[in-house]
Amino acid sequence: MKRFFCFFIVLSAFLSLTVTALAAGPELVSESAVLIDAETGQVLYDKEMHKQMYPASITKILTVITGLEKLSMTQKMTMSHYAVFSLPVGSSHIALDENEEITMEQAVYAALLMSANDACNGIAEAAAGSIEAFTEMMNETAVRAGAKNSNFVNAHGLSDDNHYTTAYDMAMICRYALKNETFRKVFGTYKYVMAPTNEQPEQRTFVNQHYMVSVPDMKYDGIIGGKAGWTRVSKCTLVTAAERDGRCLIAVVMKCVKDKDKYADTKALLDWGFENFSGESYNTSALPAGGYAFDKPVELLLPAGKTREDVSLSVTMEDGVDYAVFSYTDGEEILRTPCSVSIDVSAKTDGEIRRDTVKGIIGGIIKGVVIIVLCIVGAFVLLCTAIIIRKRIYRAKKRKRRRR
Repeated sequence: MKRFFCFFIVLSAFLSLTVTALAAGPELVSESAVLIDAETGQVLYDKEMHKQMYPASITKILTVITGLEKLSMTQKMTMSHYAVFSLPVGSSHIALDENEEITMEQAVYAALLMSANDACNGIAEAAAGSIEAFTEMMNETAVRAGAKNSNFVNAHGLSDDNHYTTAYDMAMICRYALKNETFRKVFGTYKYVMAPTNEQPEQRTFVNQHYMVSVPDMKYDGIIGGKAGWTRVSKCTLVTAAERDGRCLIAVVMKCVKDKDKYADTKALLDWGFENFSGESYNTSALPAGGYAFDKPVELLLPAGKTREDVSLSVTMEDGVDYAVFSYTDGEEILRTPCSVSIDVSAKTDGEIRRDTVKGIIGGIIKGVVIIVLCIVGAFVLLCTAIIIRKRIYRAKKRKRRRR
C-alpha cells in the first residue's frame, strides 16, 4: 500500500510539472523572446518581451515596409555619396557605388536577403529625401503596427544608443508588414539575381541569409520568411514567420550569444506554438449586451488544458476606442482587440430605451398636432370655397329669374 501511495505521489508530481512546462512554454537561451499569432496579435509566449534591446538588422523589416508604402517597386533611385560612404567599414553591403542607379525592387531584395546597409540608405533617401526624415516615417509606421517601446534613428540597424526596440514590438511590426503582399513575397524568397546597372556590368546574386529559408537541412516546415541580425552589442536577433493549417505564427528572439542557438530557440517556439494550441472562434454573439460587434470573427488560440469555459469576455474603452478583452477566469488577459458599436435597438440599455421612448412619444404628439392643424386649415379652406361657390350659384339663379 505504501509503495502504491508513493508511486501515486510521484506520478502526480510528474504530471503537475508536465502541465506547468506546457503552460510556460519551452526553455530558451535568448535573453528576450515572444511568439504571437499573426492573425490577432495574441501573445502565446513571453520572455521579457517588453525589454528594450538593440535590434541590429531586423530593423530592415521596418525599413522595407515603410519604403514600400511610399515607393513602387519600379521606382528608380540614385545612390548618394552619403548613402554609400557613411557606413562603417566591414558592415554588410552589396557594393553599391555613388551615382549608381537601382530600382526599389533591387534595393528591397538586397535589404531583406543580403541585409545590405547601403541599399537601406538608398530606400530612405528615395522615400523621404533624407535618412533623418525617413526615420520619422519609420517610427510612425511602428506605432501604427502596434509598437509600444521602440525608437529608430537609422534605416539599417547598426548600433546606436537611441536605436532600440523590443521583441513584442518587432513581432507586431512583422505582423503589420506581412499584410503587404510584396513584402511577404520578398521576405520568403530564397534567391534573387540583380541585373547589371550603370556602374556595375556584372549580375549580383542574393541568397536569403535566414537559414530556415535557405539551408536545406535547417528549412522549417511552413516557413514564410524571416530576417536575421547581429552586432557586437545586440548579439544575435531573429524574426521568423511560419504557417501551418492556415495559422501563421511569428517568433522573435533577441540577444542570443550563439548563432545556432537563435535557430534552436526559434524552432522550439514555433513547434511549441503549432503543437499545443487549438483555435476557438468568437463572433458578435459572444460579446456582452450593449450593441457591440466584431468586424469579423476572432479566433482565440487556447493552450492544451484550456477550454472555452476558461475564458471570459468583456468590453472596455481606451482612448475613445472600444475593445473586446479576452481573459482567463483567473484574470490573466489573453487578447485585447477593437470592436465596433452596432446600431441594434434590442441591444440598447434600459436607460437608452427609456430615452428613445420619451423621444418617440414627444415626436408622436408633435406630429399629431401638426396633422390636426393641417386638417382644420384644410377643412376651413374647403368650407370657404363651398360658401363662395354656393353664393355664386344663388346669384346666377337670381339673375335668370329677373330676366324672365
